[in-house]
Amino acid sequence: MAGYAGPGDIARRAGTSAPQGQRFSIARMARLLKVSRSGCYLHVKRGAATTRTPRRQRRADLAVKILDVHADAGHTYGSPRITGELRERGEVVNHETVAEIMAGIGIEGISPRTFKVRTTVVDPAASFPPDLVCRVFDQGRPDAVWITDFTYSACGEGDMF
Repeated sequence: MAGYAGPGDIARRAGTSAPQGQRFSIARMARLLKVSRSGCYLHVKRGAATTRTPRRQRRADLAVKILDVHADAGHTYGSPRITGELRERGEVVNHETVAEIMAGIGIEGISPRTFKVRTTVVDPAASFPPDLVCRVFDQGRPDAVWITDFTYSACGEGDMF
C-alpha cells in the first residue's frame, strides 16, 4: 500500500512552524490560496472573535430560557415578568439584561392599553328615570319591554355610534 503524506507531514518537511492548532504555516497557506498574509491573520483573528466567551455563552443560554418563558406565558410577558419567572426558576438575572436580550432577539410583551375610552360621565345631581320593569326584561309576552343601547365603534374617521 502506498503511504500518503498528511498536511502535518508537509509542514514538517517544509521546515516551517505552524501556529498552535494549525497544520500549515500562515505564509504557506497565503501563498497556496493566493491571498495576502495580513488577510490570513485577520481571518484567524475574526475566528477568535466569533468563539463564545463565557459571557456570550451565558447570554445565549438566557435567550433560550427567555424564549421558553415567553412561549409558556402565551407570548404576553414583558421583561419584568420574565425576570421574575426566571428568578423563580433559580436564575440570577437582572431585568435590564432580560430587556436587552429580548430586544436583541425581537420579542416583546403585550402592554395594557394606556388610554381608556370614557363614554359616559355621570352627573351626580342628575335625576334618573324610574325602573318600571324592576330589571326583569322577560315579561312573558312579546313587545312588553323595549330597551336600547348605544354602541361605540372606533373607525378610521372617528367614533361611530
